[in-house]
Amino acid sequence: MESETPLRAYLQRVAQRPRAWILAYLLTAIPALGLALLTALAVLPLARYPAFRQMIETRSLDLLPNLLTLDVGDHWLTPLGALALLLIPLAGIVIKLVWVWLEGGTLADYAAPDKLTWRAFRAAGRRWFGVFLALNLSGVGLLILVGGMALLPALLVYTRFPALAWSIGGAGLLLAGLCATWIEMARAAALVSGERHVFRALQRAARAMARHWRPLLGLVGGSLALLGALYLVQRWLTALLPLSWWLPTLVIQQALILARLGVRLARQAGQIGLLIDHDGRGKIGHNEV
Repeated sequence: MESETPLRAYLQRVAQRPRAWILAYLLTAIPALGLALLTALAVLPLARYPAFRQMIETRSLDLLPNLLTLDVGDHWLTPLGALALLLIPLAGIVIKLVWVWLEGGTLADYAAPDKLTWRAFRAAGRRWFGVFLALNLSGVGLLILVGGMALLPALLVYTRFPALAWSIGGAGLLLAGLCATWIEMARAAALVSGERHVFRALQRAARAMARHWRPLLGLVGGSLALLGALYLVQRWLTALLPLSWWLPTLVIQQALILARLGVRLARQAGQIGLLIDHDGRGKIGHNEV
């Protein structure tokens, strides 16, 4: 790989090497449809209550207090619904684990000078699965810690100083975003440098974030802006289309999911680009994934 490779060249690899994009959709988004079906099966018995049907038709939670006050009896949950409730968390965990495996091959593919073979892609997913899983769990712990540090003080001062409470909450949200970016960069830093030690990967990521904070800010800010725009488009289209038009709604939702996946993958490819060559290191080859 040549030195001084432009950052946009790494962003373009998302479209030039679409395998990761396709796999991300097939292995995570489509199973998420099954998760949505399980959720629907779990709450289907509530459809006999007018308040619930009206809440679904209006796409509003205003009637939720009325639904909670209903006497639904002891047999509102069918055996099929109970099974769905048990499978929902299991399905969610499986989808997350598949994504962690997929990230290893995805980042290795974006980092390699040439497109990886299927064998190398799968090998990278297996090699980095444990490291990336440990980093993700560390990120969850950080987010819980940051959330507690921001939420508890905000609740304590909210009644007397609501403006201060909102300021604390905003600072906590920014810190949580910084932690999430740190974990993302740590995954990229681990793969680029071949570092399998979690804490050293975090140290490398912190140094890279300090060194390249301007392009990283543009990369993360741009991806968040695009995700926000896609969310607004989805809300607008969802409110515009009636519930009876379920097929066009499904097609539009899946297209927007594909677009969001592309934005996320572009952010990851950009993070790889910030760590390769720009630091004068990180030469990744086919036999190094």
